[in-house]
Amino acid sequence: MPIPHSFSLWITRNLDAYQQTLEGLRVEYYLAERPLYHQHCTLSELRQFNDMSLKIADYCYTQGDDDNYFAVLLALHQKLLEQLHSNVQREPLFKVQTIQLARHSMTGLCQVFIAQGDWQKASELQREFLQYADSMS
Repeated sequence: MPIPHSFSLWITRNLDAYQQTLEGLRVEYYLAERPLYHQHCTLSELRQFNDMSLKIADYCYTQGDDDNYFAVLLALHQKLLEQLHSNVQREPLFKVQTIQLARHSMTGLCQVFIAQGDWQKASELQREFLQYADSMS
């Protein structure tokens, strides 16, 4: 039975490689997230965090890991909205950029909901986001 053994070995190696890469990306994610906890987080740091989150989400998606893909997008979206609440004294450009990035993450989440056939959740998320964005202006 060498075929099942070699297939099992191939799966194990690929899963191990995926987990190692994901672990490395998570370290980069936490490093990119750290500046968000400070009042003087810059636009560059915000974009770096957003880009790192999307890099992880894209990697999960291309590897067929739908659960992690969704979890990363959701965490990104929530973290961006949290940035809007965390410091009301932020400069207007920071707020506008944060809303724009959150809109992009919301779009990805809505695509997941629609792919699952859950139009109601997608509509609900869009409605909540629009209400939230309107309240920020």
